[in-house]
Amino acid sequence: MILPGGCGSDQKETLVLFDFESEEGLDQLNWKCHTLYSLSSQHAAHGTSSLKLEMYPSAYPGLSPVLTRRNWQGYGAFCFEVYNPMPHPVLLSLRIDDKKEALEYTGRYQKSIQIQPGANSIQIPLESLKTSETLRPLNLNTIHRFLVFMVNPGIRHVLHLDYFRLESFMQEVPK
Repeated sequence: MILPGGCGSDQKETLVLFDFESEEGLDQLNWKCHTLYSLSSQHAAHGTSSLKLEMYPSAYPGLSPVLTRRNWQGYGAFCFEVYNPMPHPVLLSLRIDDKKEALEYTGRYQKSIQIQPGANSIQIPLESLKTSETLRPLNLNTIHRFLVFMVNPGIRHVLHLDYFRLESFMQEVPK
């Protein structure tokens, strides 16, 4: 389940995973072909900078940061902010692995997220992190990686990403 609205700033505890406030933040990214990263002062959701992500036509362009905080136990939600400057929605994929070895699609969490034009707050309840087909709950003590990417985009897409974090509690979503 992906909830609209995002995580609130009034939460009891926040663990910031990536916030892209300095050039050192770029060193935490796994660089790959057909994807460009740069810091931008535009569309920052937290602090003064966001990550400008340019994805070019290829199989799976996107973001794959080097995750050093692997124990997500005790948190309620994985949250991040995305700004879509394009006039149409963009479909992103989110993948989360709890094992180091490359996993088949059936052994990892993977969901598609429709990113609307403008600002988007993404909130993923950690209790919903289950493998795609077997529905095995991910081991929150051993999160190895997460990836945010597109599948075979036919044209160049630009997004601004910011404030990847774990929140202790999820914000209530208005009904």
